[in-house]
Amino acid sequence: MFNIVKLGKAENGGFILSTKVLELLESERLFLKPLSFNELLYIKNNMIKSIETSIELEAISDVVKLAISKKIEKMQTVNEDIHDWYTYWLIIDKNNQNGIGFIGFKGIPDDSGYSEVGYSISSNYRSKGLMTEALSTLMNWASNFPNCKGITATRVLKSNTGSNRVLNNCNFNLVASLSDENKYVLTF
Repeated sequence: MFNIVKLGKAENGGFILSTKVLELLESERLFLKPLSFNELLYIKNNMIKSIETSIELEAISDVVKLAISKKIEKMQTVNEDIHDWYTYWLIIDKNNQNGIGFIGFKGIPDDSGYSEVGYSISSNYRSKGLMTEALSTLMNWASNFPNCKGITATRVLKSNTGSNRVLNNCNFNLVASLSDENKYVLTF
């Protein structure tokens, strides 16, 4: 289960209710914040201090930056109303209010009703169940859209035991296994 909270950011770094409303998803230990187009540009251009929420540098790998570039390209061609399906959601640790990772879809559900998910988390926060919690939260959000029948995770490297474990923990089904990659599907 997740909650949708409307939060602003206080000058001291804490979150407060404010007139500047931002919709976040909330789980037990995390907030998920959909990053705006401009926030993605700031990350891509190494201007993360321009983002209200501090982000661990460890979370911003070259792979994440490449994915952000692709997301920016796609977001330029779609209506802003559906950007939540294209952007990264910043995974925020409630304890220290820092961004610790990213999770998001690669677009709106396809004609079959499925959307592909991708994610990354700082190595400082791995093996703590946080990505499982983030994925579960985003899955619950997506399941509220009638046109979304499920989620896929394709090209998951077999050597990435953490990612395979997260998908198994979230009840994804392994539907294909190639020599070095797995493909998973979750149907709501």
